[in-house]
Amino acid sequence: MTTNRTLVIVAHPNLAESRGNATWLAGIKDLDNVTVHDLYQTYPDFKIDAAREQQLLREHDTVVLQFPVYWYSVTPLLKAWFDAVLVHGFAFTFDGSASALQGKKAWLAVTVGSTLETYAAEGLARRTLEEYLAPVAQTLEFCQLDYQGFHSVYGMIFDPLDEDLVLNAKEYRRLIATSETPAG
Repeated sequence: MTTNRTLVIVAHPNLAESRGNATWLAGIKDLDNVTVHDLYQTYPDFKIDAAREQQLLREHDTVVLQFPVYWYSVTPLLKAWFDAVLVHGFAFTFDGSASALQGKKAWLAVTVGSTLETYAAEGLARRTLEEYLAPVAQTLEFCQLDYQGFHSVYGMIFDPLDEDLVLNAKEYRRLIATSETPAG
């Protein structure tokens, strides 16, 4: 039986001061067959080596994009990564042929500053987190990745209880270790 290889692409501009993303990473650092790839550490100048990134994607079965939600979207370097790496001929085609990513699983791990109640039709954000993540999900699906949903933790600017963050990080570790689908 082959072992699932998971690539966790971390796109946090200030990981040293992160609670949520750093806690998640601390919980998975010892897992076999998991590669943690910090975009902001690797590309502080935003000069992305597309060939290197594409090779990393080829070498893994599951891709997890881990990032804090910035203005209802991805972080700037993750957007630049999409533009440089997920290009025609590698990540997608127009003729119906398979991309290099076809059949690989992908999901999102996102930290959110606001509360869950904020992300509701009647909340301050006026939409759910799932609605805000739809463009990212569509990008992954367009690239023929098998989008699995997202794992999230809310309220990061309100300093969530350590116990809640630890429980969330345990669930994150379980999802990555077992290759299960996040509930969203």
